[in-house]
Amino acid sequence: MNVTTPSRATRPYAVRRASWRGLAAGAGLLLVLALAACSSSDPTLTDLPTDVASARPTISAEEAKFVLAAQKLGARVTGASVDDDIQTGTTTCWALKNGGVSLGQIAVDGDDRPLPDSGDGLRTKQLMAAGVQAFCPDYDNQVAQLKLP
Repeated sequence: MNVTTPSRATRPYAVRRASWRGLAAGAGLLLVLALAACSSSDPTLTDLPTDVASARPTISAEEAKFVLAAQKLGARVTGASVDDDIQTGTTTCWALKNGGVSLGQIAVDGDDRPLPDSGDGLRTKQLMAAGVQAFCPDYDNQVAQLKLP
């Protein structure tokens, strides 16, 4: 049986060509990873309404995410309301983690009726949903229980 093997002269070229391809692919991957590391998904003060940024100049990234999530859901967070609004979000998560309750069980009024889809009831549900998104995303599957319009 006559098996032909690449000569010594061609072998280094094939190995070099494969090495260059691997090196180029590795460099491309490093470039993608470097660009991903440079682009932070954390919001900054400039992403927030100016009155919120003025009221909370040392706001954490998690709290800023909450403010932006609340606004996306329709709840306007202002400099005057930001502290109370963040407390609503964090308290919601505390109750979910430590209270043995579901989001639907805590989104009720004083008579144990679900919060309404208007006025303060709607705003509270929006803040609760934003709190879950920002502070305890493990409970995100319960946001549907709020039945947001």
